[in-house]
Amino acid sequence: MTPDPQAATPTEEKEIRLGNITLLKSLWPFIRPYAWMLCLTTLLVFAVTFFELLMPLLTQKAFDGFILPVGSEPGINLAGYKITSFTRFCLIFAAITCTAFVIDFCQTLFMEYTGQKIILRLRCSLFAHMTGLPVSYYDKNSSGRLVSRVAGDIENMNEMFTSVLVFIFKDLALLIGILAVMFFLNVRMAATISLIVPVIIIGVLVFSKILRNAFRTIRQKIAEINHSFSEGITGVKIIQTTASKGRFVERFKQLNQDHFTAAMFQIKIFAMFMPFIGFLSVISIAVVLWAGSFAVIDHTLTLGQLVAFLSYIKLFFRPLRDLSEKFNLLQNALASAERIVLVLQQPKAQKRTTRTRSPLNTIEEIKFESINFSYTPKEPVLKQITFSLKKGKSIGIVGQTGSGKSSIINLLTGFYQPDSGQILINGIPHNSMNIKDIRSKTAIVMQDPFLFSGTVRENITPRAALSYDMVPENSVLESALGKANCHFLFEKFSGLDTQIREGGRPFSSGEKQLVCIARAFAFDPDLIIFDEATSYMDSQSEQRVHDAMKKLMAGRLSIIIAHRLSTIRECNQILLLREGKIREQGSHQQLVDLKGEYHHLLEKEMI
Repeated sequence: MTPDPQAATPTEEKEIRLGNITLLKSLWPFIRPYAWMLCLTTLLVFAVTFFELLMPLLTQKAFDGFILPVGSEPGINLAGYKITSFTRFCLIFAAITCTAFVIDFCQTLFMEYTGQKIILRLRCSLFAHMTGLPVSYYDKNSSGRLVSRVAGDIENMNEMFTSVLVFIFKDLALLIGILAVMFFLNVRMAATISLIVPVIIIGVLVFSKILRNAFRTIRQKIAEINHSFSEGITGVKIIQTTASKGRFVERFKQLNQDHFTAAMFQIKIFAMFMPFIGFLSVISIAVVLWAGSFAVIDHTLTLGQLVAFLSYIKLFFRPLRDLSEKFNLLQNALASAERIVLVLQQPKAQKRTTRTRSPLNTIEEIKFESINFSYTPKEPVLKQITFSLKKGKSIGIVGQTGSGKSSIINLLTGFYQPDSGQILINGIPHNSMNIKDIRSKTAIVMQDPFLFSGTVRENITPRAALSYDMVPENSVLESALGKANCHFLFEKFSGLDTQIREGGRPFSSGEKQLVCIARAFAFDPDLIIFDEATSYMDSQSEQRVHDAMKKLMAGRLSIIIAHRLSTIRECNQILLLREGKIREQGSHQQLVDLKGEYHHLLEKEMI
């Protein structure tokens, strides 16, 4: 069937607009461990701000005290001044400048370090949280969208903590300090300039809201592009063999065009915001020059104070321009923060604590009693499923696609919970046991064998062993490979040190499946599940996999899901499912003698 690029993409988590206070509360656990460094950086910021505010005052002192003293007339003879006093003043000015530079360097370094540590903690926590989300969440969200969280959105947060945050602390403190000093110098002049502050605040709030919405749209479009790109790369063979390239390219172009439109809207808004700040700066300077000139003539303001006022006005709009330049990064980061927080707010898979007196040491028996289950309300997938399985026995499950075979496995491994009925393990309700105990004693060999990038050793070594540095001896792992018929690893490759690339390369489908079976051997589970483990294989590979499966099943509880009846004919019990119900149940011979659906399927397979 030809894929449809216009088909709807998987549903993303519901977009919710979060306020800045809500975002701060959600991100605070990641910031809290480094709060002391933020406090230290804030003190350094205040120190830098103090020195920056001091510079125009020193300029005023130079004008009024040395260059043109208060009360003197233009053209006064400066030869009578003490050169030593002026030299000392210049040295003090240079020392203050150097001190401000050192403090500014230290606060920037500390802030950058703190920001990087926060991002490190946030990225690791986000990944750990996502790996603990229920499988149903991934049914609704594509991998491309989720990758954009860990990659793109986190990187935007990185910009905020390591660049924007520095300017916010520093420039806000500078703005408040400038207003305070101007009022100290001349209340009337400062009050006149302050009239423009409400205009700035209103403008910032308006542009802030518009830009946040624009960046929220941009991040959504990027997620859709990532999803489409990931889907195209994964299905490139299908695209090429079905001649669907043109449609997929057009779909990708349309997504990029939507992103371009959203980005241009943001650029237009920002292009209006920057000139707006520049216009206010020019107006303020003009007001100071106009009012200040008359004040100097009337001797209510000294020339040094006027120069200081002009310096402070320029200094006042410099942080505003800096904030404007970082404004788009801030709004982009806040839009990304919303999306990250939405993921972090997703509830993890339900944790279940053991209510039994002792931990699960081994799985001896599994029972399904009248299990009903549905992924979507009022659309049942399993109906009144009842069967049992004991240690050393095997059960085969067959049925058409959509009959509910894999759903049984999803319930047993705790990815979903039944709507009604109960699952018993060793006579104890499944939902009263720690799911980690059950999974640690279960191994699954899937239809599509999955191997991680790395070495064969890393793929078949139990994760618990890696966590506690109890790496098995080579002989144990090599024994697992031998039992799984993985002799090809030593004949054609480098054994345990064979490097595996993305997609399980360089192994064939059958070889990958054998390595997965070796992994199950190394895990030494009580319960082994084969989910269509021999699909899409040639007869020679299938025979080797069947042989490895028999060795693995010996002495364990085994569940085999299959389309090919030859795979399950030796099972102790066989379930035939149709439309979520068990239609026939028994051994291979019993079902053949029944002359029912199983017998009919067997005859069709033999043709």
